[in-house]
Amino acid sequence: MLKPIKQRVSGFGTMMEGQVEELFNSTTDEYANDQAEVNVGKTHNYILPYLKKYKAKTVVDIGCGVGTMVDTIGKEGYEAYGVDLVTLSRYWEKLNLDRERFFLADPYRFELPFADNSVDFVFTLGVIEHVGTSNGHSDRLPNYHEIRKEWLREVFRIVKPGGRMLIGGPNRNFPIDTAHGPDSRCTAWEQRLTDKVGSTVHKTWGENFLWGYPDIHHYLEGLPYSMQGQSVEGLVHFSRVPGPFRKLAELYVKHLPKGLLSTGFNPWMMALVEKND
Repeated sequence: MLKPIKQRVSGFGTMMEGQVEELFNSTTDEYANDQAEVNVGKTHNYILPYLKKYKAKTVVDIGCGVGTMVDTIGKEGYEAYGVDLVTLSRYWEKLNLDRERFFLADPYRFELPFADNSVDFVFTLGVIEHVGTSNGHSDRLPNYHEIRKEWLREVFRIVKPGGRMLIGGPNRNFPIDTAHGPDSRCTAWEQRLTDKVGSTVHKTWGENFLWGYPDIHHYLEGLPYSMQGQSVEGLVHFSRVPGPFRKLAELYVKHLPKGLLSTGFNPWMMALVEKND
């Protein structure tokens, strides 16, 4: 069993409320209940096949939300842990999840409570696009690239040599994002298109709070790693895609050629990063 580094951890339910609660409390009860249901299926359909393929034993979900994925993975016999902000701890308590499996992170000084090279598989989904923002959403801080670099390297730190981390979020280089509103500094034409289409439409060049595959290489530069783009079939649901385009979106994701998965053609930036020996 992993032995968390206690000096790095504030403890389940004990971390500061204050400014973190005010700025980063974006989870509604409705959304939490939806995630509690949907994430069981996503875990079985998407995460568990990776764990089986790479024979992982220890698993960490960073940005674990209401904790359903961690709980589901644990019930399958894996040693699973979750990390998120203090605003999520009330859902862990509500679902009566194991206190020894969940830890709180300080969004201003991100440190994981695990030793170097100690975890087989780490995943973080729909989180990376909010790192380095002033409000937990889409308002980029002036030094957000620096913050994201530190964040990703901290995730990489705990992965064992030969282990992997799966990093995913809507792709900055794909022109449509159905999961979020526009960047706080979007142009007038981006806002007009977004209002008309019903999903966020954004330029695929320049700065944006979303990530892209080139960022992975930039932030991990100099570290021993290799990366492959991944399909998001089995993970992404299409309920937020406007009705007339929903079936087309499903077919697009299902049949996207492997050679295009690590490009701007993939709606999600889904990177499987291996830590080389």
